[in-house]
Amino acid sequence: MQNIVAGRGSLASGGARKWLAPVGTAMAMMACYGVTGTIAILSLIGVSVTLPYRAPYIIFFAAIAAVSLLGSYKQHRSRSVVLAAVVGLTLIVVSKFLAPGLKPVSVGMEAMGFLCMIAGNVLAWRARKRNGVACAIQR
Repeated sequence: MQNIVAGRGSLASGGARKWLAPVGTAMAMMACYGVTGTIAILSLIGVSVTLPYRAPYIIFFAAIAAVSLLGSYKQHRSRSVVLAAVVGLTLIVVSKFLAPGLKPVSVGMEAMGFLCMIAGNVLAWRARKRNGVACAIQR
């Protein structure tokens, strides 16, 4: 109870916020590649499923991850994390609005965006660890 009153376990202090960026990145990747894989497996067994409106979910979760990385700047103090988050989100969003004829380019841009988001999460984790914020266990 003391930790909550003192503000140590709240979202404002960053206790749970440091997990928001990796979870947002994972959810965006699952909305993109996980659903695609599930549809592929279902079609192999003869079930036809179409989900035409996945792009808003992918963009939503990628935006959550990027905003969380940007919001945790006070903890990691790394401009490369901010750059990776902005570039990753931009690539993902732009890839969703390309013409259907540019599908190979779109898939490549999307993959590069996810790689940037993953790199941003790894860089943020390493920077927080270096600053002594990542592995602190409250007792």
